[in-house]
Order: sequence, then structure tokens, then C-alpha cells
Amino acid sequence: MALAATLVYAQNPSILRPRIEIVSASDEDSGPGLEVFYMGDEDPRMYYLSLGHLAVGSEMVQVYIDPLTELFVPLGGTVEEALARLEEIKDLFKMPKGQAADIETLVSMFYPGGDTVTARVVARKFLVSKVLEFSIPTGEEGLVRAAFVGKSDLGGLIVSLKLYRKIHPKEP
Repeated sequence: MALAATLVYAQNPSILRPRIEIVSASDEDSGPGLEVFYMGDEDPRMYYLSLGHLAVGSEMVQVYIDPLTELFVPLGGTVEEALARLEEIKDLFKMPKGQAADIETLVSMFYPGGDTVTARVVARKFLVSKVLEFSIPTGEEGLVRAAFVGKSDLGGLIVSLKLYRKIHPKEP
């Protein structure tokens, strides 16, 4: 069976694209979280933010039933552009209650690709944390697909990317 799986993957090289992780941040309770990476086979290089897997549900209740599909945000072609874009996303936490912003994203399995999708971003405040909700309508009445980003996770990701920039100053 292992040989058969290897032969199937060998015939479709787009499945085995190299995803080069730069920095990541995650909450120990929620598992895999945010990741900044680039695809090793893209020229020119483009950095992406993975917001993790999408949940499906209403505005109040979300269930994680799709372990493959991720939500990606294009960040730019350089580390400086990626940092600037992450700071813009962090500023969305300051939105007034009830206000939303739109951001261009990519929804795909394993790696970014396909057409851009506009995600609606809303800042939510809970007792001890702040969260950005990136939601995409499913087409069915009242159902959305959503990814959630904690303010502390995003802040940690930005700090890690700044450190990466200092360690690798020649990196585009």
C-alpha cells in the first residue's frame, strides 16, 4: 500500500509542493495556529499567512469538520512587506464594535492557490482575550466558514518574524 501511495504522488507533482515555514505561533490548547511561510517553487517568492483550518457553522457555534482546507492571506514578496501586512491585520483589533473589514484570502487544501475570496473580518472581545474572526459565507442560509486569530498569537508571530528578519537580513 505504501508503494501504491508513493506512485500516485509521484505522478502528480503539484501535491508535493515544498512549503517553507518561516515562523509560527500556536496556542497549546487549540493546536496548530498561525504560520508565515513561502512556497519553495514560486518565482518570484510570495509570503503567506496560514490562519489554520476552517470551522463551519453559524455566527455563534463553529465546528471543525474539515482537517484539510486552510485559509491563507497573501502577505507580499519580501519579509518587510509581510511584516507591514501583519501589522495592518493587527490594527483590525482596534475596530469599533459592530464594524467589519474585508480582506482578500485564498481557501485551499495544503498550499495557497486558486481564486481569491473576500473574507469578512470582525473583532470579537471575550472575558480575557481578543479574537479576529475571518468568515466566508458558504452559500447556505446562515452558515459560514471561519478561522479565528487571537491577538496574543498574532503579536507573537510578528515578534518572531522581526527576529527572523534580524537573523536573516539578506532574505528577500
